[in-house]
Amino acid sequence: MKSIKEKKASSKIMSIYWFAILFLVAGVIVYMVSIFYGNPYDVREIESNILINNVANCLSENGKLKDDLTEEIKNDFLKKCSLNFNTNDNEGQYYLEVEFLDFGNRDSLPFKITEGNINLKDNPNVGSIFKSEKSFYILNNQDEEIVVKILAVISKTKENVG
Repeated sequence: MKSIKEKKASSKIMSIYWFAILFLVAGVIVYMVSIFYGNPYDVREIESNILINNVANCLSENGKLKDDLTEEIKNDFLKKCSLNFNTNDNEGQYYLEVEFLDFGNRDSLPFKITEGNINLKDNPNVGSIFKSEKSFYILNNQDEEIVVKILAVISKTKENVG
């Protein structure tokens, strides 16, 4: 008779551990689901950094300007750099400004290229926008220093936040 009572006690202890493991697994699943669906992720910062890096790579190679600053670059900038600012809606969701500054007094500089929806740059009523600006030095064909400032503004809140 003694062995039957011991079996009942050991099965009660096992059921307590079984429920503890069950609650632990359920808690982990609830925690993982809340992290996944909880806070939205905003990838516009990453997108603007990628856009700026692509523009910098399009303009320079090994710290030197690929082409001279001509009107051809200004007119076909998006095509030359393989950029596409088209979105599903008619509103422009991107704005890009590339400014070439010089320490000397050359006639061709300062030189500015602007593409996209200019309303995103200065209008605070556009909504939630993300601005990112970076600058770097580059050498032209005469080995003269030029400062390149790139401003990227992205407003794609429906596609990139959530």
